[in-house]
Amino acid sequence: MLTVAWVSPFAPDRSGGGGQIRQAHLLLALARQASIRLVCPGPITDPAVAEAVTAVVDASPGDGWRDRHPWRRRVADVAAALGSRRPMEVRAFAPVRRSVGAALADPAGQAADLVLVEFAGLAPLVPPARSVPWVLTLHNLPSRMAAQQAAVMPRRRQRWLLRRDARIAGAFERQMAARFDAVITTTAEDAAALAGADEALASRILVMPNGTDVDRLAPSPVPTAARVVFTGALYTTPNVDGATWFCHHVLPAIREAQPAVEVDIVGARPTAAVSQLGRLPGVSVHPDVADIAPFLAAARVAVVPIRVGSGSRLKALEAMAAGRPVVGTTVGLEGLGIVPGVEALVADDAAAFAAAVVRLLGDDDVAGPLAQAGRVAAEQRFAWPAIADQFAAAMVEIAERSAAGAAAGPA
Repeated sequence: MLTVAWVSPFAPDRSGGGGQIRQAHLLLALARQASIRLVCPGPITDPAVAEAVTAVVDASPGDGWRDRHPWRRRVADVAAALGSRRPMEVRAFAPVRRSVGAALADPAGQAADLVLVEFAGLAPLVPPARSVPWVLTLHNLPSRMAAQQAAVMPRRRQRWLLRRDARIAGAFERQMAARFDAVITTTAEDAAALAGADEALASRILVMPNGTDVDRLAPSPVPTAARVVFTGALYTTPNVDGATWFCHHVLPAIREAQPAVEVDIVGARPTAAVSQLGRLPGVSVHPDVADIAPFLAAARVAVVPIRVGSGSRLKALEAMAAGRPVVGTTVGLEGLGIVPGVEALVADDAAAFAAAVVRLLGDDDVAGPLAQAGRVAAEQRFAWPAIADQFAAAMVEIAERSAAGAAAGPA
């Protein structure tokens, strides 16, 4: 049976953040065809994941590294930013990378037919010489995220640092991609940005989209109450920026047209800036909930006001699966192949975003068909089982092709 080392800075978990959810569904599919040794900071709290893997190596740094997540820290250490040739995300993952690297170096657990590495922050773990294929999943491209954040950052020094980081990250991503046997991105947009004009690299990039649990998020009739929901990990910069931008720049115009509107901000580990949004009229912040499904069920409209990000947003897919009409920015809906005006409404400036939300709050003839089309798109294009099976088949093929080449020996 194929043996896989699955290496991650976060424990796969169907109840966790977007990257954890993705990993859990893909891992469960691959575990049906392979023996998986999971190397990551513990604990493993998803019972299905714990049961599916054959071994767990707890690579916890034990120093609270999660609280220094790169998209919370930003440019906290200017000297380090100016002196390093590695992007912010990679620097921030250094503690867990050291811990994971030590676990991988343990002779008792080195044997594997395939090594899967999650996130750019762990990419430097790839050895210069290796006897089995290594595959890197880039859940997002730090270079694109830094460039987008620079575009919305008000302070000149921060914009300069972020643009510099975008250049450094772009060079790092290409360097790392060249060292791995295959690279996975979640969108065609990220794949194109990573490969550029390098046809050889493009041939080794696989696009494996994000998905959603269409069975758990069963649709229900769209409520009549003026209730808006925003979901996501509330400690990442894209979500912090999106929530604050929506509440401060979009919501006032919505309230003028719909004074009774209520906004639910739902997600894990909200920062102080997000928690303070709960002081605004009509805004409630719900931290660390066990299940977002009830909040989606209660909402009339789901919003994805994301201005910074690459990859694709699971929050959009979850809302579509739940049968809720979605308003999102171009960045927020990137990589989903959304048909604007049919499967979701797209708006990028505050006034247009507010107008789109108001339209959905007040017009059943628009909200209903949009919700239905979003649900169909989730079922047909983004159901996890089909995506996970495609991923598992691709990983098995990579491992078997490598093994066949090794058995054949040099030409």
